[in-house]
Amino acid sequence: MIRKFMRAVAVLVAVNFLPVEGAVPSALWGNHGESWTPESRLPDFSFAGYHCGGKAIPEIPIAGRVTDFGAKGDGVTDDTEAFRKAVSHTKKGTLLIPAGRYVLRDTIRITQGGLVLRGAGIGKTVLVMPQSLSQIKGKSGRYMFGGGFIEVVGGDSGKSLSEVTQEARRGARTLVLRTAKDLKPGDWIRLVMNNSPSLGRHLHAGQADAAKRTLKEMRNLCDRVIQVTSIRGNQITVDRPLRLDVRPEWEPRVWSWKPTVQEVGIESLSFEFAGVPKKPHLQEEGFNAIDYRGAVNSWVRNVEIIDADNGVILGRSRFCTVEGVLVRAAKRKGLTGHHALWAVAMSQDCLFTGFKLETTYEHDLTVEGGANGNVFEKGSGVAINLDHHSNAPYENLFTELEIGAPGRLWNCGGHPERGPHSAARTTLWNLNFKGESAPGVPDWPQINVIGVKGYKPKISETGVWIEPCNGGVSPPNLYRAQNAVRKKTIK
Repeated sequence: MIRKFMRAVAVLVAVNFLPVEGAVPSALWGNHGESWTPESRLPDFSFAGYHCGGKAIPEIPIAGRVTDFGAKGDGVTDDTEAFRKAVSHTKKGTLLIPAGRYVLRDTIRITQGGLVLRGAGIGKTVLVMPQSLSQIKGKSGRYMFGGGFIEVVGGDSGKSLSEVTQEARRGARTLVLRTAKDLKPGDWIRLVMNNSPSLGRHLHAGQADAAKRTLKEMRNLCDRVIQVTSIRGNQITVDRPLRLDVRPEWEPRVWSWKPTVQEVGIESLSFEFAGVPKKPHLQEEGFNAIDYRGAVNSWVRNVEIIDADNGVILGRSRFCTVEGVLVRAAKRKGLTGHHALWAVAMSQDCLFTGFKLETTYEHDLTVEGGANGNVFEKGSGVAINLDHHSNAPYENLFTELEIGAPGRLWNCGGHPERGPHSAARTTLWNLNFKGESAPGVPDWPQINVIGVKGYKPKISETGVWIEPCNGGVSPPNLYRAQNAVRKKTIK
């Protein structure tokens, strides 16, 4: 079963699917992007993934083995300290975890870049966690929303460079600064704007307000990384369209940007948890696999997660790829976990691809807390829900997915005091499901639902935009199409 799954993932990721016979183009895109403009209601998702979707995940040479530091992999010995020693002594390269069953009774934290944890394959290298994070750390309830037995922790470094002095509209690629003297083409910068209520409303396309709790919890409603491509006086041109207007009243500034942790990978292994019954929703105790916080240009690939509370969490991470993740339950029943795949806390332009959810979680695919530009593609599940968890996630894409049973499609969580489930321009593109009709499309600001059967067409410039395309939509995968057009344009 596992080998068949991995072969299927390889095909899905490698092949650009041809349009099916009878497929029709969306009025928002056309066949090859001829109907699209950057300022339109259809966002640009082409920068999602490892190095902005511009590079393949590399094969990093082996620098050492956990067994060199005392790990046994016998399914009995506590290998936590051996793993920690291996991580601390391996500054760069791949740390190989040979086939075996490695017991971890505490977390393994990675705070340096350039390190890869690589197993011998799913089902061959198995990390075994017999206790939860709450049991280990003694802090009940803290780990239902975060933490992982493998934690990658980084952050943004840099300094304030300049105010943005002139308004720029969404879709534009130029900014006028008070000074550009400390910048040069090729530099990466952070564009930061404050938490003004008017910016919160703009995030919702002028159709709803950001909740007071959202404004309180999110110091900056905009914090995006972009690259400078050219400079003329104090005007800079950047590599991608702006996702939001830039207005002086929102105190826009650019900062230099150098992430502290890049190029970290976790690959080719399984996480096996105790399989005890899941605690009630919002009481999960922390059987959590992978937590990336502040990681950039990093990846998870070919990983199996069994009986977890949380699968893969990307928090405040950018340009990461999560590829070929299999989430399943061996002993748990019903809703077996909390969040399966989760982009939260301003995570930007990350790609979740080729995943398979063989069980159902409270929240299967989640975007939350200003997460933007993230793409979920070429995945499948039993009964997937697209969880928009409030705190203004915006402009995220779900494309070429096999939903399974569609009854849970729009099930969302998030505290009511955090406001609307989604901010502007959530986009669904070519989603398939079995049997029953999907529930009605929620009235989220400027939501785009293209190529999802069972809905009636509805074209509203300011509201919901639905094109069922019951014969199939061309192209079948919006992210792949946009990425291909961008790369062709660059060449």
